[in-house]
Amino acid sequence: MEKITGRDSLNQILDGIMAGKAAGFDPIKINMVAMRGINDGEIDAMAEFCIEHGFILRLIEAMPMGATGQDTGFLDLGPIRTRLTQKFGLKPQAAELGGGPARYLSTEDGRASIGFITPMSQHFCATCNRVRLSVDGTLYLCLGQEEKFEFRPLLRDGASDAELEAAIRTAIELKPQKHEFREQPTKIVRFMSQTGG
Repeated sequence: MEKITGRDSLNQILDGIMAGKAAGFDPIKINMVAMRGINDGEIDAMAEFCIEHGFILRLIEAMPMGATGQDTGFLDLGPIRTRLTQKFGLKPQAAELGGGPARYLSTEDGRASIGFITPMSQHFCATCNRVRLSVDGTLYLCLGQEEKFEFRPLLRDGASDAELEAAIRTAIELKPQKHEFREQPTKIVRFMSQTGG
């Protein structure tokens, strides 16, 4: 963890997660970007932890965000899905969770789920319903494209609700059909932390 985040705060993070559970937060979702050679040896342990505590684990394939052509540690989640399914007896989940890009499997008792977000090996662009609003009022319409819409000028100029609604509709029309991570891995120069998750 320290190698990835720059600090050794695992105990504080675990304490925070368990405090959330004790306070009644449900469901608790934990995201893990699966990276070859970095944390691929920890995926099974993370799955076991989430299953034990009834959490939702979302495994995410590494995307070339902010890359300059270097190896991003991409790890195809297909074989991992097969392994975890067999190891933990996972079944396809009956109901969709949140309408997002993850494809979920759940434990036999339904207490825990593991979602697989596969933008690289099995892209889901045709069904993507996600946009991201940054703290500076920029609406990013795709993680893998540059299309965006600036809301800050409208908000600072006192736009009415009707004007904001029209702007949102205009922005959504700009959403591209698909990302180009495979075709142009160095196209996006902003890092995920700049866009938000």
